[in-house]
Amino acid sequence: MAKIKYLTHIVLIAVISITCKGCSSCTDNNAGHNKLVCVSLEPQRWIAEQIAGERLKVVSMLPGDADPENFDPPMSALKDASEAVVYMQSGYLPWEDNMIKRVKESNPALLVIDTARGIDLITGTHSHDGHSHETDPHTWTSVKNAKIIAANMLEGLKKADSIHADFYEANYNKLVLRLDSLDNSITERLAPVKGGSFVVWHPSLSYFARDYGLTQIAIGSENKESTIRTMQRRIDEANNSNVSLFFVQPDMDGAKSDEIIALTGAEKVVIHPIAYDWLNEMEIITDALSHRLSFSNHCTSGYIFRAARSIRH
Repeated sequence: MAKIKYLTHIVLIAVISITCKGCSSCTDNNAGHNKLVCVSLEPQRWIAEQIAGERLKVVSMLPGDADPENFDPPMSALKDASEAVVYMQSGYLPWEDNMIKRVKESNPALLVIDTARGIDLITGTHSHDGHSHETDPHTWTSVKNAKIIAANMLEGLKKADSIHADFYEANYNKLVLRLDSLDNSITERLAPVKGGSFVVWHPSLSYFARDYGLTQIAIGSENKESTIRTMQRRIDEANNSNVSLFFVQPDMDGAKSDEIIALTGAEKVVIHPIAYDWLNEMEIITDALSHRLSFSNHCTSGYIFRAARSIRH
């Protein structure tokens, strides 16, 4: 009988030990689930989620239909940031630094990661009231930049949830393979039109154009207003480059874009550079350039000048 009691005692200890290990494993697997990660933009959220998987909750400050350069974060966004363990800033957006300073007053432990660190930055594409901005902030509209952004995000996630560093590293490596494949595909598809030009209203594709040997001609400026002289000069540049493709964003005044298209013959393609589905946007831009970019002359300088005058009045 004593021997039976002894064996029963051993079995109970073993069961308890296994159960405790199971509970420990469950706790470990869910350790990061309640942690909040904040990013500035929806494309950043897409990239961050590829690395974080379902282990962390990623939220973006900026809605997909807002203007990233003239944005005032609402209280709901500030609340999310105040509860986050890490903030992934896009870098060079005018509202980010001030917002982060405000949030850190209530959340001094907040880890801030500059996702643009290490990117070869472009300057001089933006102007406002005659003054040039130092840096083009649209770093995310580039597959090559996305790899750098992802690497910076990985660093932040590993610091915020170090126990699952291997998990994030594995997801990051998978993402890099996807980005390399996409970059190679875009390079191949755009090779026939390398050296060509396209028109945008807002200069949001500077990094994309640089990656693949294209020229971006921005008709408008940061505040979406330009002098007639500036607009005429840029449209004349488009005319001399024989452009036939005009990228516009949903928030652009439709009458202005339609006027340019009617008088120049350029084909309009709507893009959403700050949409969540970053991968799909890269495909839309590439498809438009590879299928529609041409070197034929669609307009004359006279038409262009009238377009510049009409969209200003």
